[in-house]
Amino acid sequence: MFNGVDEQLLKNVDLLIENNLITQIGKVDDSNAEQIIDAEGKTVMPGLIDAHVHITLSAGFNELDGMTREEIAIRSARISEEMLMRGFTTIRDVAGNTLGLKNSIDKGYAKGPRILPCMAAISQTCGHSDYRQNQAQERLASGHEDSPLMKTGAFKVADGRAEVLKAVREQLFMGASQIKVMAGGGASSTFDPLDTLQYTLDEMKAAVEAASDYGTYVAAHIHTAPAMKRAAEAGVMSFEHATIMDDEIAQIVKEKGIWLVPSYFTSSLIAERKIPLPNEETYRKTERVGKAMFKSAELIKKYDIQNLAFGTDCVGKANVHESQMQELGAIEKTFDTITALRMVTSNCGRLFELSTYKHPYQEGKLGQIVEGAYADLLIVDGNPLEGVDCVMKDETK
Repeated sequence: MFNGVDEQLLKNVDLLIENNLITQIGKVDDSNAEQIIDAEGKTVMPGLIDAHVHITLSAGFNELDGMTREEIAIRSARISEEMLMRGFTTIRDVAGNTLGLKNSIDKGYAKGPRILPCMAAISQTCGHSDYRQNQAQERLASGHEDSPLMKTGAFKVADGRAEVLKAVREQLFMGASQIKVMAGGGASSTFDPLDTLQYTLDEMKAAVEAASDYGTYVAAHIHTAPAMKRAAEAGVMSFEHATIMDDEIAQIVKEKGIWLVPSYFTSSLIAERKIPLPNEETYRKTERVGKAMFKSAELIKKYDIQNLAFGTDCVGKANVHESQMQELGAIEKTFDTITALRMVTSNCGRLFELSTYKHPYQEGKLGQIVEGAYADLLIVDGNPLEGVDCVMKDETK
């Protein structure tokens, strides 16, 4: 048994599960058991966790602009079930109106992983959430300020302290477990160069204050070192991507205990132009990100940054979401096997605990096999500590 933390397997152990919680680990009297699952010769490990998904973004942005909410919902339900069957038992959705899907899964009306939703990702005007890419100027001039994609609840634009406070509180009201903001330029968006600083320090502090008042934290889409420095000063605790780091930022991240959620495989896919983007400029930006992210990985190693969580950033057509498991192999190649396994299990569970009482799943721990944890388990052939290939094989789930 791999418990999600230790570098050695526990052997010849039983697990007692009651009401979906692990209540005993060791030798268990099974004489009164309602069901016995024999995993002899196999390895039991925690269910996988993905801390950066976009389950409602199931196509290119131009195509999504033309979809109805019902079509997006149906696609999202299918993607969520496929994620579960790949072994992902919990996800954090960082841009999308997923509360209805989450509730349907929790109540048994749909199949899928546990979902910790951010609801809409919030940015400034002309920021990474501002997807008014189809005749945007004409839309503003005519008073039609939101794109169809923004109206689905995936993205929200807010400017100034007052609007940011309101936008954060709206997402919390709608069921967000944590808040997502855009703190710098993006690769896939049209109007914001990668090096832009998005949100003033005061605006970002407003987001952190509003989230903190509700016991939770802010995650930020962020690529460059200046943007990371500002976000760290504001109190942001989860850096999504963090691709263009420098030594100063690496030290700040280490000292403040900030979480990093890199996405190596998906970023490579985009840089190789295997994911559709709006135009040539967005591809140029992703190529820069693709080259920089592995240099940042060396800084993560240099400063022994341990707060690393698994996040794929799968977005777009279904075949991209289907590549979700490839991120595990990319992390193993970039770091090592135990780092990859911890990132996709116990580390994500620890990150999610920052949501405190906004965490929707408080009965047990996530990402670990310990007494009192949720019984979200995988049974795989082979020893995952010897290589993640045995986890990545579809037939082992």
